[in-house]
Amino acid sequence: MRKWTYCLILLALLSGPLAGATDLVEGFWKIIDDETGRQRSIIALYQHQGKLYGRLIITFDENEKVKNTIYAPQERAVKLPDQPYFAGLDIVWELVKDESKQRWHKGKILDPKKGKVYSSVIHWDAEKQHLVVRGKIGPFGRNQYWLRVQESEFPEGFAVPDTSTWVPKIPRT
Repeated sequence: MRKWTYCLILLALLSGPLAGATDLVEGFWKIIDDETGRQRSIIALYQHQGKLYGRLIITFDENEKVKNTIYAPQERAVKLPDQPYFAGLDIVWELVKDESKQRWHKGKILDPKKGKVYSSVIHWDAEKQHLVVRGKIGPFGRNQYWLRVQESEFPEGFAVPDTSTWVPKIPRT
C-alpha cells in the first residue's frame, strides 16, 4: 500500500508543472518567416467560450518595420472576400484543449497569403521555450515555431489590446 502512495505522490509532483501547459499558449506571439528568419507578424492567441483563436494584430515588412496594425490596417487580404485587411484577421480558430496530450487541436489555421485553411495542432515546447504550431492536411503538414512577445518588443505607442472582450471573426475562404 505504501508503494502505491509513494507512486501517486511522485506522479503528482512530476505532472504538476505540465498541468497547465495548454494554458501557456494564450498571449502574444511573434511569427517568424521560415525562409528569411525575419519577424513577419504578431498574433494574439485568446480563448472564447473554451476554444482557442488567434488574431493578427501587427504585420511587418521585409525590413521588419511595422506595415499594419489592428488600429491602422493597410494591406488588403485579397484572397479573403469578407476580411479586407490582414491586421485584425483571425487565422487560428476553434482549437479544443486536450489536457491529456498537453495541446490544442481539432481546429483550423489559415495561410493568409494563399487563402488556404489547414487542420491545426498547437502545443508549448517547455524545453525550447516556444510554441509549436502545426498546419496539416491528413498526416502531412509542417511546423512553425512562434516566440512569445515581450512587452518591450511591441512598437512604440502601440496599445496592447485586451483580448478578453474579443469575439472571433472566422474568415470565409
